[in-house]
Amino acid sequence: MPPRDYSRQDLRNRSFKNQDLTGADFSNSDLRGCDFSGTTLTGANFQSCKTGQSRRQVLTRIAVAGAVAVAVAGAGAGAVAVAGAVAVAVAGAVAVAGAVAVAVAGAGAVAVAGAGAGAVAGAGAGAGAVAVAVAVAVAAIAAFSEGKTIEGITFSIVSLLLFGFAIYSFLELVKTIRNATGTSFKRTQLSHANFSNATLENTDFSDTNTTLAIWTNASFSRCVLPEELAVDQALELAVSRDGQRQNYSHLTLKNLNLQAVDLTRATLFHTNLNGSNLQKAQLNDANLAHAQALGTDFSEADLTGACIQNWGINSETKFTNIRCDYIYLEPNQQERKPASGIFQPGDFEKLVHQFTKTLDFLFRHGIDPQAFDFALQNLLTDYEGAGLTMHSVINVGDGDRLVRFNVANPDANQEIMHAQLMQGYESMHQQLEAERVEKYALREQVAEMQGQLTVYREQSVFLQGFVYHQSDRFSRPSFNAPNSHFSGGIMLEGNNIQIGSIGGDASGISGGDNSGVAGKNITGAAGGDISGMLTVTMGQLEATNDPKAVELAELLKQVKTAIEQPDSGLSEADQQKALKHLETIGKLAQDQQNPELLEKAGDALDALPTIMKRSDNLATFVEKYFPTFTAGVKAIFALWGVTL
Repeated sequence: MPPRDYSRQDLRNRSFKNQDLTGADFSNSDLRGCDFSGTTLTGANFQSCKTGQSRRQVLTRIAVAGAVAVAVAGAGAGAVAVAGAVAVAVAGAVAVAGAVAVAVAGAGAVAVAGAGAGAVAGAGAGAGAVAVAVAVAVAAIAAFSEGKTIEGITFSIVSLLLFGFAIYSFLELVKTIRNATGTSFKRTQLSHANFSNATLENTDFSDTNTTLAIWTNASFSRCVLPEELAVDQALELAVSRDGQRQNYSHLTLKNLNLQAVDLTRATLFHTNLNGSNLQKAQLNDANLAHAQALGTDFSEADLTGACIQNWGINSETKFTNIRCDYIYLEPNQQERKPASGIFQPGDFEKLVHQFTKTLDFLFRHGIDPQAFDFALQNLLTDYEGAGLTMHSVINVGDGDRLVRFNVANPDANQEIMHAQLMQGYESMHQQLEAERVEKYALREQVAEMQGQLTVYREQSVFLQGFVYHQSDRFSRPSFNAPNSHFSGGIMLEGNNIQIGSIGGDASGISGGDNSGVAGKNITGAAGGDISGMLTVTMGQLEATNDPKAVELAELLKQVKTAIEQPDSGLSEADQQKALKHLETIGKLAQDQQNPELLEKAGDALDALPTIMKRSDNLATFVEKYFPTFTAGVKAIFALWGVTL
């Protein structure tokens, strides 16, 4: 059923009790005197509506109260006439009794009219007080005329007190009628309803669900407020949407619709924001330390400069398209993340559940091992006293890697350290990329042609005729130089990271098996015959009778032969690693849709030359012939529709 349209209508005194009006439109309508008790109004539109007491309600309540007053006054006057001045005390008692009796009798009628028993009591007591006051005044006059001065003064004082009480009773009556409920939303479902610019008077929201209702620029007068707006500061914020520099510490602001609210430099220390809508909110430099934000929607909000120390978030907290250049993990702008520079679009959303007091480096689309090797070596050399140790490497999705270091020295300038490593990495990465582009230019051109594999077959014959020339040897620089401040050097290769004296969990540095970090056993290296497994894999490829698979097996065999030469110069561990990488490439050819193997194979191609160049005897082989091998492997997979 489509939503009902009640917009721009005069709906005064209508009853909508217990109806389902989900999404109904009451915008710009007059809802004074309406009864919505128990109605479902989820998502309803009440923009610019008007609520409160209708004229009928007010006149009815005044008429009933007036009738009660007249009746009681008449009863009091009759009592005076009967009792006379001498029996004034008895007459007063009779008048009061009459007032009470009439008040009780009229209670039902007034309650129906909506004024309530309080209005009845006020009207009856006031009228009775007037009647008795008149009687006492008459008695006072009689006493003075008879020369009874003391009695006359006493009666006069009593009369004045009764008149005062009568005035007070009538003022309370006016107040009661003025504050009586006009429009009722008791026990109503108003979640996500829109009351923007509404004029809300004498309206009852008790026991009402107003979760995420919109109150922008609404005005409230003599209303029974919903639970979410019971605190003045919450009401003001929901209405004005301006909380700049305000203090909301320890307040409950949960389930409020605060879309586009301005909380720049606001204090939200220990504030309950659970379930609230803070889409597009301005939270620049806000203090959110220890705030609770379970299920809170921060989509498109600006959190630049905010402090999020120990805030509470969960998987339901939304950070879609968040705007954030940097944040702080401690008050007073301490523990900045990132330590230098700014977050790129999407970074904060990926890292928000990962923030710790570590020196963090985010590498998009994986890590260039050689560039990281270069940048980290320089950082460790320049900041020997910082006490850097590896914390972890985390795959944060989309091929991005978060590399974390513990920093033992609290005085170390993490901002400068972060900037230095990232600048060094980017500079070296760009240089290496330029070299790779030039080196692989031929492959990229040939890959666009259907017959590119034939070209690579012709080139690959050089591998079979490889002859090592002693004069072409060159050695890889060692990080164990006399001036080095740590031992073991730095190696990033394929799925492993080794950083001399730096130990720790580096799983995920390139998306593969990293259990070989810091001296642990390399999975698959010591636990089985990698050479034999590779031979089996190559045999399986050859048995497929697929020319591309056969060609790949031949390329793998040529590199395997070079690695296993008795004078290859590789250590047993490096030889096993290199063969393991060849095995990964062969496995991908057998299971081309396996995303894990695809990522590992790409890393393997990058890591193989690094491992083989550790041997002087294979350095020339790698420099002269490995580009042909790499290009050939990628071309074969390209024909299968797989991009390495």
